[in-house]
Amino acid sequence: MAKIAVTGAVITPFRAVFIGVENGPELREFRQRLRDIVGAPPLIPPHISLLYTLNRASQAPRPDFDAERLKAIAARCAEAIDDAHFTLGRPVVNSAGGGEDDVRSWNVIRSL
Repeated sequence: MAKIAVTGAVITPFRAVFIGVENGPELREFRQRLRDIVGAPPLIPPHISLLYTLNRASQAPRPDFDAERLKAIAARCAEAIDDAHFTLGRPVVNSAGGGEDDVRSWNVIRSL
């Protein structure tokens, strides 16, 4: 995957600071096939999350991470990450089991 940019924004707690990656033909086909298998909703742009802004104990979003703070963190990450291409190993299919807000409850269904 080719890196597009490192971004920090108040989008969701699961995309607070992330690397946007190129949605090339192979990745697009892979993601679409998984979407078809699990009946997922339309896909968001591909990314690699670097920071979640969830409270460790309650799993609620942390209000102390505003847009400016996330933007500053993303800028430091962008400086520190020299790589322009990424190869991810050991992909898995996860199930949140209805507890999408509690990452600790997610289970690996199958290693790919």
